Amino acid sequence: MAKSKVSLNPTPIQSATTRRNSYRRWLRWWKLLLVDIETIALHRYLYREMMAMVDGNPALKVPSAFYDWMQLAYVSQMSLAIRRLADWDKRTVSFVGLMTEIIQHPEVISRRRYVGLYRSMARRQLGLKSFARFASKSAEHIDPTIVLNRRREFLAAHRRLRTFVNKHVAHRSRYPMRRLPTYTELDGCIDLLEKLAKEFSLLLDATGLAQVVPVIQYDWKKPFRVAWI
Repeated sequence: MAKSKVSLNPTPIQSATTRRNSYRRWLRWWKLLLVDIETIALHRYLYREMMAMVDGNPALKVPSAFYDWMQLAYVSQMSLAIRRLADWDKRTVSFVGLMTEIIQHPEVISRRRYVGLYRSMARRQLGLKSFARFASKSAEHIDPTIVLNRRREFLAAHRRLRTFVNKHVAHRSRYPMRRLPTYTELDGCIDLLEKLAKEFSLLLDATGLAQVVPVIQYDWKKPFRVAWI
């Protein structure tokens, strides 16, 4: 786990152009990562709705290889998606990688840059209030320890899921896990991701997310309203 550690005191970026380019890169990364988190949240919603349909219909409560496959596919796919967000390889775009760069270069998100995201003068006070969630009152940039704590929280929440992927999904380990992760652990990690998605959307582009699960604009349950056989 040594590679997952991060220093709090790297050399600050002195060039304004480099800071601006770093911020723009973070925004590009965040747009990709937010879609990944939204997809995870959406797939959990769909799975829960599917299971609710099964639980609500006694005729569906029969032994079936289909249910076994659905549960295995759900757990494997969700664990793999979370594992990808937690990758600390510098060659990849990941949530952990983004948090690492923010921790190492908090000067990129300065008070001036952040408040400037709130375009009108009437909204500037809201910008200052929002910035106070990530920095002390007199600070000129965000507090890296806040992001560091979020990073540690996410890595801790995903740790057993990461081991599950490495030993049971991506590889067949000679030494498998004695106790597999539970649905409670998986849900806890997804709950945390939804919370972090709201927080980092506010931090990076001053966007307040009411919810992370995308709203499906059509009747996705329509196939289940007809007999399949």
